[in-house]
Amino acid sequence: KISAMVDARKQQSTLVIARTDAIAVEGFDAAMERAHRYQDSGADVLFIEAPESMEQLTTIGKTFGGTIPLLANMVEGGTTPIKHANELEQLGFSIVIFPGGIVRALAKTAINYYASLHEHGSTKPFANQMFDFNGLNEVLGTNTLLEKGKQYSGDT
Repeated sequence: KISAMVDARKQQSTLVIARTDAIAVEGFDAAMERAHRYQDSGADVLFIEAPESMEQLTTIGKTFGGTIPLLANMVEGGTTPIKHANELEQLGFSIVIFPGGIVRALAKTAINYYASLHEHGSTKPFANQMFDFNGLNEVLGTNTLLEKGKQYSGDT
């Protein structure tokens, strides 16, 4: 499948990121074997999902680092130990993602927001932890968007 994807791409700028989830199903050695096959098939990036220890992260880096870009997936509460991006770079990883972290942070904030609203019957006690109306519009660039929209409304 990796060879087919590499052969089928129309532009060199399209990256083929080869992911294996074999650690969870078949174990670490099987995942490493797959990663070797992916590299031999022409993958641009290796993504060995869910290493379970610093030892496994180190082995991945020593085995593939410097020969092909490696992707590390940092998920709070996942099986891979959370490491600083610089530390992962030192191990040989060149891409580090922290997917879903913002959703977990927003969910916790939402729980705290609703608890405060329930307790106080108002958002006032929570106001220092949120944008006011104008502050949010500033972050979103609402005024700029409205001005840009005028060029399409016929009302100049």
